[in-house]
Amino acid sequence: MQGGAGPPRGVRSGPMLAQPSSANAPAPAAGGEILVVAEAGPPPAAPFAAALQARLAAGLCGRAVKVLVVTAQPELALVDPADPRAGVAASSSLQGGAGRGGVVGALLREADSRGAAAAALVRGPERDEDVDWLRLLVSPILDEGFELVCPAYRRGRFDGMLGTAILYPLTRALYGARLRQPAGGEAGLSLAFARHLLEHPDWHRDPGGAGSDAWVVAKALSERRRVCQAWLGRWPGEGVPEDASHALARLVGPVFREMERAAERWQRLDGSTPVPAFGAPGPPAEDRALPDVAALAAPLRLGLRELDAVWGLVLPPASRLALQRAAAAPPEELRLDDALWARVVYDFAVAHSTRALERGQLLRSMTPLYLGWVAGFVNDVRALDAAATEARVEALCAAFEREKRYLIGRWRWPDTFNP
Repeated sequence: MQGGAGPPRGVRSGPMLAQPSSANAPAPAAGGEILVVAEAGPPPAAPFAAALQARLAAGLCGRAVKVLVVTAQPELALVDPADPRAGVAASSSLQGGAGRGGVVGALLREADSRGAAAAALVRGPERDEDVDWLRLLVSPILDEGFELVCPAYRRGRFDGMLGTAILYPLTRALYGARLRQPAGGEAGLSLAFARHLLEHPDWHRDPGGAGSDAWVVAKALSERRRVCQAWLGRWPGEGVPEDASHALARLVGPVFREMERAAERWQRLDGSTPVPAFGAPGPPAEDRALPDVAALAAPLRLGLRELDAVWGLVLPPASRLALQRAAAAPPEELRLDDALWARVVYDFAVAHSTRALERGQLLRSMTPLYLGWVAGFVNDVRALDAAATEARVEALCAAFEREKRYLIGRWRWPDTFNP
């Protein structure tokens, strides 16, 4: 990490929606330490947390820092890496299971009990040494009164495709905020927002959904909280690639669930504006091997033959016909029109809300469509540089915004609206 006497200053790209002015912003906590929780996982978080604590012994942003690691053995707990016996089990009423919800619940509870000025959830040690990433994650809260800092990372053009295909354009169209990577797995939170989330009834009525990235982001954006993003350097979460169907269930399912809860709010929003940004994106990461478009296109063709009865419960005939036409092209020429893809995602969101199918089956059935979209995206951008690829993503997001009227119509009249 870089040192420095003062906090980093980001380039603001504009206010989000009708954000309150800084004069009306919640005042940062006057005292209190910075709480940092390192999420357990390979490689082990405890050595990383201990090294980070030692490195921050002199403080950060003029405040003391406490680094804890979350573990799941024998039960969910936050452990001081300097004294593993000092762990305190997270409240069972806030665990949300042993997964993501439990980690966030433990962070919120500990931040509340300590009266932390800011709290941060971070991942493992594979960080850019020339990026002051932790300061970027907490200084917007301490210095400028933001309530949630979302991460953004340097990634290759074909990394995090689920974020590019669905999470970014859908979140942006719903809530009007151009939050580039809404499922980054890290976050910075103010004490006031942490306490607000801690008291939310979702922990009791939906413990399986509370605490996910989608849950935190949707609560912040739909409630018009002060949100920004920070560029934290290289993505620290590389590992074994996740199966696409599992990723859809883990990441898209919670977004669809939050759509249902916030429907009254997102239906009143139109268009989008940038969120304030801190740090610099930096040079793009190098691409790994070019994805195999033939392998990506094959499941779409198979799905059109074997999942037609399932997709017929979700997609209107015009969309299924357009998909058949697209899939008939050679793999290297396959492309899904942006408006078509936006409508497909919106139709699945409506079906998720109306329970047209069992939700797990619904999300799994979306996998061939998503892979077909990825094949078309690879075909579109294979000859483009990083800047032109990002412009292509922005065009996709604009299509999601234009088609939002379609979503609203389908959402309000799922049985009678005729596409």
